[in-house]
Amino acid sequence: MGNRAIYQILENGESAVFTSHNGANALSPLLRLAQAKQIQARLAEPLTIAHIFTHLGDDGQYHNPRLPDEDMFCAPVKPEQRRALQESYNHHSGYEMHITLDLDHDNCNLSYNPNCPWYRTMGSLSISLTDGLANVERLLEHGRERGITDFYRLLAIYDRSTGLAEMLESARGSMRMEEYLDSPEAEEQRQRYRELAGCQAEPENEEMEEQ
Repeated sequence: MGNRAIYQILENGESAVFTSHNGANALSPLLRLAQAKQIQARLAEPLTIAHIFTHLGDDGQYHNPRLPDEDMFCAPVKPEQRRALQESYNHHSGYEMHITLDLDHDNCNLSYNPNCPWYRTMGSLSISLTDGLANVERLLEHGRERGITDFYRLLAIYDRSTGLAEMLESARGSMRMEEYLDSPEAEEQRQRYRELAGCQAEPENEEMEEQ
């Protein structure tokens, strides 16, 4: 499911922050929220979505006590650790996305870390949670009809259907262009052009001197 991401859940005026080892993509936030809501509806006691995320396994099930961290979808971040985490996101590429699930205002915001060259041009995207969850339900129904259960195949379908696939490919194209412009091959081509331009200018200078 991609790579590391920071998740923030805004719920009942409170903020909960998590890190996810495999949550940096557009589908995971909405899919995991759908799973959390299903769990919430089944539990006898009322629990917040943030609490359920703390106990949400990679298998989409509720685990209390938690499984080992590598088997959980995300890990809660203590309030005193949040500033350092945000600083890391702002200046490094270890966390590829910052994802906000605003349950109070029905919004999902996806911010792609510009420190990651392959996301440099992506910026931030938003969708209402209502529309996003409806899209996920349609995607899962499509998958059930065709026997598709693999997450990566579902993610590819989701990215194509939302237009994200084109945006991601464009961002990767920009990265490849930046890499080429910084490469020894590109510098060699620039040097050859400068030498050629110099050779073309010299006869003109000589002709002016003869006059």
